[in-house]
Amino acid sequence: MQNPNLDGHSMAPHEVEFTGGTGTLKGFLFLPPGKGPFPCVIDNHGSATPPGTTDLSHPQTAALFLSWGCAYLFPHRAGYGNSLGVVVGDEVPAPRGTAEHDEQMSARLQRENKDVIAALDYVSGLDEVDADRIIIMGSSLGGIHTLLALAADPRWRCGVDFSGGASQWAKHPKIKQMLLDAASTLTQPVCLIQPENDFNTAPTTEIAALLERRGHPHDARIFPPWGTAGPEAHRFCAAGQQIWGPFVHDFLERYCNHNDQ
Repeated sequence: MQNPNLDGHSMAPHEVEFTGGTGTLKGFLFLPPGKGPFPCVIDNHGSATPPGTTDLSHPQTAALFLSWGCAYLFPHRAGYGNSLGVVVGDEVPAPRGTAEHDEQMSARLQRENKDVIAALDYVSGLDEVDADRIIIMGSSLGGIHTLLALAADPRWRCGVDFSGGASQWAKHPKIKQMLLDAASTLTQPVCLIQPENDFNTAPTTEIAALLERRGHPHDARIFPPWGTAGPEAHRFCAAGQQIWGPFVHDFLERYCNHNDQ
C-alpha cells in the first residue's frame, strides 16, 4: 500500500452526515494527502461510545491507516456518540448473561447493522474513495458488526475483526450463533485478532477453525497479553496499533491492494 508522508498533514477530521436505518447519522472522515480515489477503512465502534462521549473520531487509529494511503471513517450508529437514536441501555435493559439480554441484544444488533451498511453506501458515493476497496473493521461490538456486515453485503473488499463476541461468546448463544452463521456465509477475506488476556479468545479460535474447514481466505492471531486482563486488554484495537499494525498491513497488502483476491 502507499506510504504518504503525513508530516504537516492535519489529523483533524471532517464531521459528516449520512442517512441510516432510523434517520441521520454522524461520523468523522479522515483523508490522506494526495489525490484519490483512496481505499477506505470503516471502523465500527463498540458499545463504549455513549451519547456525549469525547472519544469521537479515533485519530490514533486513523493516523495509521492514513500513513498507508487509506481514508478512514469512524461512523456513529444510531443511539451512540453524535448520532441520535435509542441508546442501547434503553433497548437492552436485561442483565448481561441472561437469555433476555441475548434476545434483546441480538435484535438490536440486526437493526444496528443497517447503519453499518449505510456507512458503506455513504463512502461508496464519495469521489475521494475507491468503491472497490472498502474495508470494514471493528472491535468488540464493532467486531460483531464486522462479521455481520461482511455476510450481509458483497461490496466490502475484506474485513478486520478485533475481539468480536469476546463478551458474549460463553453466555449468549443466540449472538454466538449469529457470528458462526455469518462466518459460514461471508465471501470476503477476513482477519481475526485478539490479545491473549482478552475476556474470551474462543471467538477467534473457533471462527478461524470454521473458516479453515471452509477453505476460506483468512488470517487469525492471538497476540501476547496486552496490559491488564479484561477491559484493558479488550481495548487492544484502540490502543495497540504499533503491535497489530504490521499484521494488518500484511493482510491488506494481500487482499486489498491488488485487483485479485
